[in-house]
Amino acid sequence: MKLPAFDYVAARTIDEAVAQLSKHGDGAKIIAGGQSLTPMLNFRLVHPEILVDINRIPGLDQIIPRNGGFRIGALTRHRAIESSTAISERLPVMHAAAGQVGHLAIRNRGTFGGSLVHADPAAEWPVVVLALDGTMTTTSG
Repeated sequence: MKLPAFDYVAARTIDEAVAQLSKHGDGAKIIAGGQSLTPMLNFRLVHPEILVDINRIPGLDQIIPRNGGFRIGALTRHRAIESSTAISERLPVMHAAAGQVGHLAIRNRGTFGGSLVHADPAAEWPVVVLALDGTMTTTSG
């Protein structure tokens, strides 16, 4: 299928991304890996005016130990979770789930944040985060 027409901006900071999202409201969608969003665009399930690319924002791809758990950035690729020794040792269910997300190409490109935001049933993250009593921190304008 052919994607709908939309504008595109590559945000370089969280503030810039939030400003674009605020400016365009429901007409804006964030894109990072695109593994959840692109099929939705292809099937015309979403019709954004603009895509806000967050790939150039530094620091959103980190896995940081915190309070007995982890802070996992929105841009963290599934493969990074799958290959993290710390996740494997401290959250084996998360490590096991990572290997079940799509196939290797999807895990190399798809993001933790995208799977959660879209409640992607092909990714294991929504149920794993719920089972682990995880929380999400967001930013708004």
